[in-house]
Amino acid sequence: MWAAKLHPVPKLSAAQLAKIAPLAAGHMLGTVFTNMSLGMVAVSFTHTVKASEPFFTVLLSAFFLGEVPSPLVLGSLVPIVGGVALASLTEVSFNWFVPSN
Repeated sequence: MWAAKLHPVPKLSAAQLAKIAPLAAGHMLGTVFTNMSLGMVAVSFTHTVKASEPFFTVLLSAFFLGEVPSPLVLGSLVPIVGGVALASLTEVSFNWFVPSN
């Protein structure tokens, strides 16, 4: 839209950029590590592990924002963490130390 001049390019202040930068860095790291994982293990396993994102969202929200998760939220994380742990333990191509390639 901006390249076609259909919408004006927004002007961002330094304060807005300071708030966006950590989010952009986190997103970039997630993409980089996902692509690295795709080269080391099966695609299905990569996406199984990515299913643990809600756990890390709750963890980081508690750490950085001081949010205390409700018992319902914590309960909803149990099958997620359990499933990812079970899949990790039974994944043949998984190795903690050395890439499989």
